[in-house]
Amino acid sequence: MKPPRPTPSRTTLAAIRHTLDREQFADCLGRIAGETGASHYLLLLERHVRGKSEPQVVASNWIFDAVQAVGAEALERFAHAAARQGMPMQALRPVPGSAERAAADQRLRETLRRLGHAELHALPLRDAARRCHLLLSCATAGTIDEAMLPSAHLACCYLLARPPAGLFDDRADEILSDRERECLYWVAEGKTAGEVAMILGVTANTVNSYLGQAIRKVGASNRAMAIATAIRAGLI
Repeated sequence: MKPPRPTPSRTTLAAIRHTLDREQFADCLGRIAGETGASHYLLLLERHVRGKSEPQVVASNWIFDAVQAVGAEALERFAHAAARQGMPMQALRPVPGSAERAAADQRLRETLRRLGHAELHALPLRDAARRCHLLLSCATAGTIDEAMLPSAHLACCYLLARPPAGLFDDRADEILSDRERECLYWVAEGKTAGEVAMILGVTANTVNSYLGQAIRKVGASNRAMAIATAIRAGLI
């Protein structure tokens, strides 16, 4: 018989239920990190501004110089790789056929290790309108209890379901571009890609491209799901 999966403490779950402001939100992240054995946490928001990826650090107990030395873009790249491979930073396999990327990833590992993040795990998080990554780290490899990570992931999803006001400080036009919102709106109204193309004065292929980008940004798997997600989030 398998041993029961470890779960967050009742104290942590109670703190999450009563989170009202940024300070309490950060306290909950610290509690969740501590129960996995991690000494540091960093919550990274995937953000697109006018079609360009500009990830944003939302909450962190890293020292400022560490964040600046590594960069949000590099942390986002690592988080995606860790999610795909299902393993921590120190065990990531190099990108096949890309010596330059492998060298860059090795430099990233060395920089993080030097700054006190020898072991680093990434938990992908998302809600109706956002994609985030929680990075959990510590100075000594092998310290984080990987059996606790699934429970930590659920606790973070619970926490992100009720973020304090102003935490993300984002706007609809930073999640979806005007064209992406327009295309979703008209498809939601029952228009075909060809009809939307006529309305906007572009080609049907362009409309399909905008729709594909919108689907990816809101974390949906198809147009219907993207429309429902965008409506719930107030994006269209």
